[in-house]
Amino acid sequence: MEASPAKVIQYFNGEKQNLIPLFQRPYSWRKPNWQTLWDDMLVQYDTEDKSAHFMGTIVSVPAKSVPVGVSKHLIIDGQQRLTTVSILLAALRDTLDQKNSERIQEVYLINKHAADQEDVLKFVPTQANREEYKALILGGNVDSHRGPMSDAYEFFVSQLESSIDLNGEPVDVKKVLSTVESALQVVMINLGDDDDPYLIFESLNFKGAELTQADLVRNYILMRFRHSTSAGGEQERIYKKYWLPIETKLGGNLTEFLRHYAMKEGENIYQRGIYVATKSRLKSMSTAQAVESEVEQMTTFATMYSSILSPEQEADPNIRRRLKNLKELDVGTSYPLLLRLLEARHRGVLTTTDLEACLGLIESFVVRRAIAAVPTNALNKLFLQWARQFPTDNHASWLLTSMSSGAGGRRFPNDAEFGDAFKYQRQYGRGYTKWVLVKLEQSFEHKEQVNLAETTIEHIMPQTITDAWVQELGGTVANDVHARYLDTFGNLTLTGYNAELGNLPFAEKKAKLENSHIEMTRELLKEDRWTDSRIEDRASRLLTIARNLWTGPAPAAISNQGPVPQIVE
Repeated sequence: MEASPAKVIQYFNGEKQNLIPLFQRPYSWRKPNWQTLWDDMLVQYDTEDKSAHFMGTIVSVPAKSVPVGVSKHLIIDGQQRLTTVSILLAALRDTLDQKNSERIQEVYLINKHAADQEDVLKFVPTQANREEYKALILGGNVDSHRGPMSDAYEFFVSQLESSIDLNGEPVDVKKVLSTVESALQVVMINLGDDDDPYLIFESLNFKGAELTQADLVRNYILMRFRHSTSAGGEQERIYKKYWLPIETKLGGNLTEFLRHYAMKEGENIYQRGIYVATKSRLKSMSTAQAVESEVEQMTTFATMYSSILSPEQEADPNIRRRLKNLKELDVGTSYPLLLRLLEARHRGVLTTTDLEACLGLIESFVVRRAIAAVPTNALNKLFLQWARQFPTDNHASWLLTSMSSGAGGRRFPNDAEFGDAFKYQRQYGRGYTKWVLVKLEQSFEHKEQVNLAETTIEHIMPQTITDAWVQELGGTVANDVHARYLDTFGNLTLTGYNAELGNLPFAEKKAKLENSHIEMTRELLKEDRWTDSRIEDRASRLLTIARNLWTGPAPAAISNQGPVPQIVE
């Protein structure tokens, strides 16, 4: 490895080509970055001795290519700076006289005598920006490829045409070119054949946007394949066939997918450890074919992960409904296990019927624990344990047995505990409460479905007790009834009339609810009073529905759970 100070213009001088590897991110500098470079350059512009302005470090490695044409170098770090300088050179070209314009084009921007069209550009950005850059440098319809490079070009043209220097005079464009040629300096690091460019890249820490774990994973995967110095190379094939579809499908969820993908065998991976875990797995693969097979599998899992995030992509209506429920419940800890279940169906070892049963079990396990106020801190370990112990067959019965065997913080609440919590424990104010009420309402299968998303939770017995409600609840026992049942499911319903109902007496509330299309609310019209016994009766009716929707542990395990834990508010 050689490191030495150099003028940045050296990267554009001579018969050479600097390429941004495909694994690098697209051009990401914006106006604040361009403004900083321009301001720094103007300081040197107004300095008579033209002292150097240090721009950072550029790391490159010779590209393995056929021994003809111009020499090629891969830019491992520094692409944002080099890209911006080349765009500034293009702006200078288009604002100077013809002689200087031709000199910039033929000396700094293109290899004039290149025999191969692939070698014409002296600087080649990553594929995402290539067409836009070509249009700026070689001429073409920039608008059809418009992006941040075009914006940077227009910024610099505007500065060259309208800026004033530190003395209040219009900038001299020729002097700006001279400053760029003489005063912008970097540390040039050239790696040799024995150096590992990725280890260097991995260890560098510059001022640019921080690499995500997904960036690091992508970089490492593509570095396992031969560099692409022209279209159709091995890196480009792997990128387009596998990685690009994953990125397109998952977008901003890519990093979390890589974490859950790495966790599907049961290992707990923290967000900052995604790259390390993936690298460890891939490093043991000695051939490019083995790595490609892994990336192909990753693509398959990405499709399944996408259906977890967007259940509407799932073809089977029952599976789609279950995935939608789990997404709404926000059970991200279950995703490694979900991936294994969906992959088992993909391989044909798990039927759609059994997959639905497994998803239903996960939903029941989460909902029952939430209603019974079982702490959630054990869920991550539980789902990872089941992902690690994933069987080859009989998945539904295995999962039911596994869930039913837990005790304490790992328990699957039985009907007794679930029923007690459902009827007597405070539920209002928790994140899942409206979701549960919506599912209970949907179970009535009303033919004229209401948009339940626009409803709110209504306390039938109001949160603020009034004299009328003291009489309704039985006088002397009213405060005790209010305290015990206020926030329980028996006293909660859904309505679009929440603001109008307020603290109205029960009879007046019923009158306002006569036109309700919500079944659980319409049932209240049958009641002539609203007392503790009526609240318990309603809770029991809803509980019967809830037990059918969210079934409990295996019967054999119920007797082993011990006494129902006391509910502590």
